[in-house]
Amino acid sequence: MSIASTPLTAAVILLLAAAPSSATEAWVSTGHANIRLLPSASSPIIGLLERGDRVELLEGAAPQGGWTLLRPLGAVRSEFLVVGEPSDNLQPVEYVYGRVIVPFATVRAQPEPDARVVSRQVRRHILAFKKAPEAEESWLERPDGTFVARGDVKLLVGSALHGVADPPPRLAFVLRAVRLRPADSNGPESVLERYTAVAVESVGRDVRTAQGTLPRDAVRLARAIPRPIGIGPEAKWIHVDTSEQVLTAYEGDRMVYATLVSTGKPGWETPTGHFRVWFKLRHGEMRGHRVTYLVEEVPHSLFFGGDTALHGVTWHDRFGTAVSHGCVNLSPADATWLFEWAPPELPEGWHGILPGGAGLDSLWVIIESAKPKPTGASPPLPQTGPAAEGPDLRVPR
Repeated sequence: MSIASTPLTAAVILLLAAAPSSATEAWVSTGHANIRLLPSASSPIIGLLERGDRVELLEGAAPQGGWTLLRPLGAVRSEFLVVGEPSDNLQPVEYVYGRVIVPFATVRAQPEPDARVVSRQVRRHILAFKKAPEAEESWLERPDGTFVARGDVKLLVGSALHGVADPPPRLAFVLRAVRLRPADSNGPESVLERYTAVAVESVGRDVRTAQGTLPRDAVRLARAIPRPIGIGPEAKWIHVDTSEQVLTAYEGDRMVYATLVSTGKPGWETPTGHFRVWFKLRHGEMRGHRVTYLVEEVPHSLFFGGDTALHGVTWHDRFGTAVSHGCVNLSPADATWLFEWAPPELPEGWHGILPGGAGLDSLWVIIESAKPKPTGASPPLPQTGPAAEGPDLRVPR
């Protein structure tokens, strides 16, 4: 990972330079652990670790006070780390997800019907599990080592939607299977399947492509837009058009990716404006405020504007339609691509990073509810993000 030197990170870089060059690995043994910029409880939080995360540390570089320095930057309390090979229950995992389909799903301490009851999850809650079960398995293991009967949940697969890399300046995504009227009136008609992407030549009452025309109401349009004032010529930024339910991603003036999204439904509209990503989280729990809902270990979240995030979903496949409670929903493949592409890079083993505390660059997020404004019409862009913690996140102190 490349860390740019800023006044905020200069002290850390000096500490790393003075420390021994040999490094070793350690595993996080506690539920949550904060990474601080400097080895002090008053230093800004710059990252988050969870049980099972593996980090690279500087051997013998723990200052007085019980702190251990990490590579590429930051410090964590030494008591939260275990050096050496982890036990099996410390290994980090990629989750599978399931929706509760019974009035109450009983969570038990062991995979046995008479085991101690730990809690109960209500219908429609989305729960995370450690792995996809084998056909003969009747219990699903949760991240905390508890168990739910397989019959109490419906496992979720997630959408197969995958955006387009290096797209043309105008692109149409098909919302439903639709007939393409051929450009040659004597040519045969063909059917484009849902989520097919085609380059656009012109837009009127119909959408014209090189292969033929499509009904305007059967597609969502993604268009390249000018780089807003205040965003540098090499910066990474995204634009979400809530009127079209599309996301386009840019490196400076070049559009590098386009896809469908789902933003906030009526009454839950996604906030519009210009933002910076202030928290990049591998996965974490989300709960409802105005309505009761629970989604465990939501994957690949990029938080902007407080508690609003771009994140992956497995619980619906309605991209191109506004159905969320305010966040910007992406398919699993698109969320993975965006998370890996967006700055700053998440250091290996970290669960989350807060770029503001470390003085690192982060992704620009432009949300608009209508057609893009012409160059020069953009309002001033914010230079800093919100505070280190958001209402939906449990960032321990």
